[in-house]
Formats: sequence, C-alpha cells, structure tokens
Amino acid sequence: MQLIPALLIGLGLFIIFYTVIRNEKDVNDLIFQKNVLAAIVLIGVGSYILFSGVSSVLVKQKSVGLLLTVFGFFLVFKFPYCGAYNRGMDGTAMFFGTIILIVGLVLLIF
Repeated sequence: MQLIPALLIGLGLFIIFYTVIRNEKDVNDLIFQKNVLAAIVLIGVGSYILFSGVSSVLVKQKSVGLLLTVFGFFLVFKFPYCGAYNRGMDGTAMFFGTIILIVGLVLLIF
C-alpha cells in the first residue's frame, strides 16, 4: 500500500529534477511551468496518501529528527571549515554537532 504514494513522490521529484535542473529552457515557458505544477501536485498527493494513516506525533518526531540530523551534519562536516571568521570554534562545533547528529539519527530511525 505504501508503494503507490512512494512512486508518486518519486515521480514528482524526478519531474522537478529533470525540468528544473537538467533543462536549460526559459522559466517563462508554459510547458516548464505545467511540468513543475504537475510535479508539485504529484508530491502533494503522494505525501497526503502516505502520511494520512500516520499519527501526527510520529510525523513531528521524524521531522524533528531529520532537522536535527541535517543540522548536526552541518556542524560536524561544514561549519569548522568556513574560514578565518570561525577560528577557534571548530572543536566546539564538532562536539555539539556529533551529539546533535546522534540524537537526530535516533529520533529519525527509531
């Protein structure tokens, strides 16, 4: 039952990738706008079908886990190498980033 909404979301993301990133046409093109609108509708319908049977607490927990995972990944791998402005904060950022990354992964997976 979860295969159909996953296919809808995947098709919508593929259409957006193909039309926006791979296509070098003008944004004012009517076909371009129709493709992006159709992709947004496919992603919306697929997300609604996928998450309609899930409790809001679980969706909130997974969203917070995803947000914490992305933020922790940024602190661990990207923040310390931003340049001379952040000198001296690399150890602290990596320490807190590792903790946030682990907590985010636990919330996301379990």
